Amino acid sequence: MILICMSHNKSNQDREKVYINDAIKAFNILLLDENWEKIGVVSRKEALEKAQEKWLDLVQVGYNWKDKISICKIVDYGKYQYELKKKEKEKKQSQKAKWVKEIKISYAIDEHDLKMKLDKAKELLQKWYAVKFTLRLKGRENIFKEQSREKMKYIESVLSEYGKSGWVKEEGKGFSLVLFAKIKK
Repeated sequence: MILICMSHNKSNQDREKVYINDAIKAFNILLLDENWEKIGVVSRKEALEKAQEKWLDLVQVGYNWKDKISICKIVDYGKYQYELKKKEKEKKQSQKAKWVKEIKISYAIDEHDLKMKLDKAKELLQKWYAVKFTLRLKGRENIFKEQSREKMKYIESVLSEYGKSGWVKEEGKGFSLVLFAKIKK
């Protein structure tokens, strides 16, 4: 089976070729088993035979430019792709800004519920997080844009001693307000 796959990155420039089985052209291969343990340096033919014995694929995972040896792993290619995508997703999740906490509210929020959300925001601001309030207007609530803006101004005034307001911004069908923790002197 000859298969050359391209990893699914956003731009064509970032794509890396993944060589599988007969598509691997190196004569000498540093072979790894399913658990990433070294088997040793073997010929390409011998590596392919070992992979076929186990009913698995031979996948090139790297290349040693100094020794000019291809680094290949015996693995189920479907599982290998799944693991790569999973790691990429986890990496993207960890890169997101963790210092901004979002609090979602609606136009029809009850006074007691709003008080609880404000208390939570005070707590977060005291822990040096930035807090983003998001108010979404649904359906007929769109006619209450001015009252929604006033509600956001109210939230801004209540939290003014804990956080400095970044902005109150109209976003599509709602508003957002970002508060940054105040530096106390």
